Amino acid sequence: MWYRRAVFNTQFAATIALPLWLLIGRVFFGVILGWHYAIGLFLAPLLFVFLAVVTTITWARKGARQSSAVSRIDAWLLSGWYFAVLSYGFFVVDSVHSDEQGTSIATHIFGQSFRDASFTIADISGGVIIILAFTTLWVVLIEYLVETRQEVVTRLTGLDYAELRAAVNANERPAGADTADPATAASP
Repeated sequence: MWYRRAVFNTQFAATIALPLWLLIGRVFFGVILGWHYAIGLFLAPLLFVFLAVVTTITWARKGARQSSAVSRIDAWLLSGWYFAVLSYGFFVVDSVHSDEQGTSIATHIFGQSFRDASFTIADISGGVIIILAFTTLWVVLIEYLVETRQEVVTRLTGLDYAELRAAVNANERPAGADTADPATAASP
């Protein structure tokens, strides 16, 4: 439960910090910003929008606000997403000129021989970011819609949700009720 609360409370910070990490995080490790920075100028705002929408929908859920915690599946998805973004920023190889070998934070730490592995890990992390962004958005949206279903039904019909369910159940008949033998239906 403590971890789910921690994820809930760090969502706003992650919404700001993770796009900045993708955009300028490499500068703090001595990697020169090059062509990837131009791509990052487009991708970082998209990541910000996705994170902001997921955070807003999560905070809109009454159950999440009352418990100050995300659901278990939210915690898993958000943790994976955050880790993929951090990993991508760490391993993405950037170059200034086409004839120059690219560098990443990982190549600065582990040496230029790690360049091919850095490319591969960055590519995998990029794919995971995209998959988890859409998956997390849909899961959080579905959780929100399921949680608010009763309130919406009450507003639309003017009936309490329990009253409406009782009325629906009272109108349901067993499958063979209309074709039953009148003689057996009349006997006690």
